[in-house]
Amino acid sequence: MQTIGTPMRCPELDLMPEQTGGIQLSDNMQQVLSLSAAFWRNQRVILKASPSGVLFTCSPELEDIFHELATQNDHVYQGANIKCSEVMVMGHPDNTGVVWARTKVAATVDNAWPLSANDVVGFTVTNLNMLHLLIKLDTEKAIIAYTM
Repeated sequence: MQTIGTPMRCPELDLMPEQTGGIQLSDNMQQVLSLSAAFWRNQRVILKASPSGVLFTCSPELEDIFHELATQNDHVYQGANIKCSEVMVMGHPDNTGVVWARTKVAATVDNAWPLSANDVVGFTVTNLNMLHLLIKLDTEKAIIAYTM
């Protein structure tokens, strides 16, 4: 058995009395704890599941929403250098043309996802600068939302 010197504080477990360290854990118990805990923002967090064992998941927190306005026909946009985990792009409801969206390389009508008015597409990314848009018509808009 190994001794855990640092207590594992997990308010979700509601352990009473609170553990202070020096806890003896068998190899089997260490394996169970490693499977039921995760690490986020320099702390342990408990993974939660339904009674049937299905892991609960959720979307990350929304960081910002903004509009990208085309200032000319065939307006090209690449996102700013902002770390994020997901980005969603929507064709503005007033658009009459198409917004083309993709990641990693410049968007064209031959390699990107077409978004008409009210159409939405989402991408998993690590930085907003991975997003590329081509807005075909002057004064049309793309609505962009990204998560932290």
